[in-house]
Amino acid sequence: MAELKAAAKFGTCCEELKDAISGDEFEPLIMVGEDEVLYLSVGIVAGEDEEEESAMVEHPLFFCPFCGAKVQTPDEVKAKSDSHDHDHEGA
Repeated sequence: MAELKAAAKFGTCCEELKDAISGDEFEPLIMVGEDEVLYLSVGIVAGEDEEEESAMVEHPLFFCPFCGAKVQTPDEVKAKSDSHDHDHEGA
């Protein structure tokens, strides 16, 4: 539920970002993480052996790539990431 609210928040600057976040036909390159931070996938890291899956490398997105609007600040990202890490300690 929190992810849906976060996705709605990040899709308010323009229709293009809203569409990019909500695309169901493929693995999105722009997504809202479990910590409610908007991320851009910047690469893929291959697994060390055949059994290990590859993983996406993601970086927080601070400005909309379509319209240039500021979508989050470094301080907001840090606060959300720190809060998410704290919530999942001992899990």
